[in-house]
Amino acid sequence: MAQIHEVNLSAQLQEALIDDPDFLRNLLQESLQQFLEREFSRFIGAEPHQRVDTRRGYRCGYYERDLITTVGSITLRVPRDRKGEFSSEIFDRYQRSEKAFVLSLMQMYVQGVSTRKVKRITEELCGVSVSKSLVSTLVENLDQQLLDWKTKPLESHYSVLYVDGMYMSVRLESRVRKMVGLVILGVKPDGKREVLTAAVVPEENETEYGELFDELKMRGLRSADLVVSDAHPGLKSAIARAFPRSAWQRCLVHFLRNLGGKCPARHREEMLGRVKGALQLPNRSAAEKELREIAHWAQGIRESLGNWLEDAIPEILAFTEFPQGLWRRIKSNNLLERFNGELRRRFRVIRIFPNAKSFLRLLTALAAEQDEEWQAANRYLKPSLLNQIQARKAS
Repeated sequence: MAQIHEVNLSAQLQEALIDDPDFLRNLLQESLQQFLEREFSRFIGAEPHQRVDTRRGYRCGYYERDLITTVGSITLRVPRDRKGEFSSEIFDRYQRSEKAFVLSLMQMYVQGVSTRKVKRITEELCGVSVSKSLVSTLVENLDQQLLDWKTKPLESHYSVLYVDGMYMSVRLESRVRKMVGLVILGVKPDGKREVLTAAVVPEENETEYGELFDELKMRGLRSADLVVSDAHPGLKSAIARAFPRSAWQRCLVHFLRNLGGKCPARHREEMLGRVKGALQLPNRSAAEKELREIAHWAQGIRESLGNWLEDAIPEILAFTEFPQGLWRRIKSNNLLERFNGELRRRFRVIRIFPNAKSFLRLLTALAAEQDEEWQAANRYLKPSLLNQIQARKAS
């Protein structure tokens, strides 16, 4: 009987979706309306017409508010109390990233750089025609929220900073160019993760990274125990200038990728296997000894390769100076790489941003959203191990 009921229910749902294209939108509207009513009853402490001592206010009619969702535009009747103090969580939960995503598509349409496909996608996402006034309103509200996030005070000290950039296509002066989205993540002494900032610049160089670090210092950041990044010369110089007392770890993921590109194909598998094995050794002295032997062997294959590997040894073993329980998560930029992977997935729909502001807006919105999620997430690194770093410095 239960199976027959499930089949009938499934058939009814399919029929509803086919015969009534607005089925999902109406269902969402009804559900949110019910949520509003329950939320308002909790706010005033009483159901309609209920006489209780816990009541803290009285109903005073409704006002209508439109909400644009991915299944279309819906209109909600928002309850109002006599003092005008009620504010629903529904509209606060309308994610900034979704607004930024819709806005990026809208801008293509409004600025005359869109295609029929972009127009169709935009209207499907919004459920309404796109107007310049709607875009203007979204821009004003969203940009202020993002500015507030980008200027919030920071901790004075972070145990680890992760720095990386990613390239995206942006339309500039009727030409499509690559621009860099820079993101900096931090781990506080309590082990919690935080997104510190996001920026869009024309290229990776010491000046751009230096200005970004200076901005963080203006917001309160003073020091870090370790900075993890790739070996871009400009970035290395900027880190050395901004954080002269911090250790620097060359990201092993980037390093191994570079090593594979420099090594001849016939030796690549053996080379990478030996280096990865050396990096798994339990102490620095053993790892350094093995890597120097590999560098000597590599010189026989190609002298420049062996010299490059030997010069990189101190940079790729910086993590071994920290408590061993931290090694797995501080020897590479994997935390930031995973975040960048999610960014690329979200950016793939847009492909080419209509301008740099659009790129920055969506990048910052997603960074701020991730930052909020991490505030309620578990610790990324153990505080007891991070405390050992400070204890060693003090001794």
